Amino acid sequence: MIDVDDRHRLGQADWIVGGEAARAARKQGVYAGYVLALFAAIYGFPLVQALFQTTDRSWLRDQLASPVGVAALVASSCTLLAAAVWAGRFRGPVAPPLPWIDLVVTTPIDRALTVRRWWRFALAGAVFVGAVVGLVLGSGLAFAQVTGVLAIAGGTLTGMLLGLAAVRLWLWGQVRSWPGSSRGWAVLWRLPDALRALHAESLRAHSANTSTLAGSALTGNLRTARLAFARPVRRARAARLRPGRPFGVLVRRDLLGLRRQPATLAAGAGLAALGGSVLIWGLTQPAAPPVALGLGMFPLYLGFGAWAEGLRLQSDNIGTPSLIGVAAVPEALAHLVIPAGLATGLLGAAAAVAVATGGTGTAGVAVAAVLTVVLLSGGHLLAAFRGSPPPTSGPQGMVLWYIRPGTIVVLLGATMTYFLRAGQVGGVVVTVLATALVLAWGLARVRRLTHLHRN
Repeated sequence: MIDVDDRHRLGQADWIVGGEAARAARKQGVYAGYVLALFAAIYGFPLVQALFQTTDRSWLRDQLASPVGVAALVASSCTLLAAAVWAGRFRGPVAPPLPWIDLVVTTPIDRALTVRRWWRFALAGAVFVGAVVGLVLGSGLAFAQVTGVLAIAGGTLTGMLLGLAAVRLWLWGQVRSWPGSSRGWAVLWRLPDALRALHAESLRAHSANTSTLAGSALTGNLRTARLAFARPVRRARAARLRPGRPFGVLVRRDLLGLRRQPATLAAGAGLAALGGSVLIWGLTQPAAPPVALGLGMFPLYLGFGAWAEGLRLQSDNIGTPSLIGVAAVPEALAHLVIPAGLATGLLGAAAAVAVATGGTGTAGVAVAAVLTVVLLSGGHLLAAFRGSPPPTSGPQGMVLWYIRPGTIVVLLGATMTYFLRAGQVGGVVVTVLATALVLAWGLARVRRLTHLHRN
């Protein structure tokens, strides 16, 4: 039971600290949910059901019920849950504003009560988003007659449960971001204990990260956002670079960086393996929907980016004298060796598995793997050396500026692999030329930014 005095004190503090802004925040949350539901009804459901209707229904039904399909769904869900735990280390679901933390959270009132509102916001948002996504997918399957009408209720319920599990793990990741005794699995189902385990300094850090990330998004300062997510190096600290030629030293430097950040290496491997498997599956299965090719390119792009930290560090320090005397373009190419090699290895492994399990189009798969690696390299050159956002761009322009490299990679990669699967020689030639142009464009961005920042 909540003490009446505590409830009264919290109400008074809410009015004094938050005022009308607290009430406006609640209305904004409801409005955001309304907009999400509206977009799901207008855009999400028509696109999903059109995708399912243009696919062979019996083949899609068999794929969903196959061990591979079930494994893909389980792997996707586990990836989402793992991402929730990881995100909780930097910005958890409970992040009150700094005045509330300093004036209310640190008082003798039970901390499970003082931070409960922000937990409820996060819980309602996660469950609502999961329900909307599950409803759209289930309705699309039922409307396309791939499954029965029960898929609507099943998809909605599954989405809600997945959202509930994700937000609980998100909170667990936030609890584990600060040293303490309440860090075990038990806090997952003991919610009041989990909220009480949130240290005031941890809440301040998460609230500050919220402001930092919001400011980075508004100004396009991606370096600040990366620094906010950076973690202290605790592994391979005794390892040192061996002397050698500059190009090889840069390659070994990137390899050492991945050794010191094994979580980054593992995250990139998981994303690239997921994307490569979907891409190769779409290439070797003629009945696979074309959208699978684009869906495979997106996690491949993210996984490649997790390994390409050297490119981003070069861009952050552009204009400063090179310590080992390497020009900008050769240095950028050196930073592409490790991510390109890892991506090639994972795509080759996925292709070998596909061929061993009866897939077709071995030659097309090999060509697609090479072109995909080249396209990913060019896309991440564009992403790392994108420069500053346009000074007069609004929020929409900022978003378009940020997602442009990834959009180019996903759309061009999906088009290229579709032409390869269909055997359209003319289309393949055009997309090969476009891929080469993306790589050349990325290298031109490296040279241009280097010249602009040269003293």
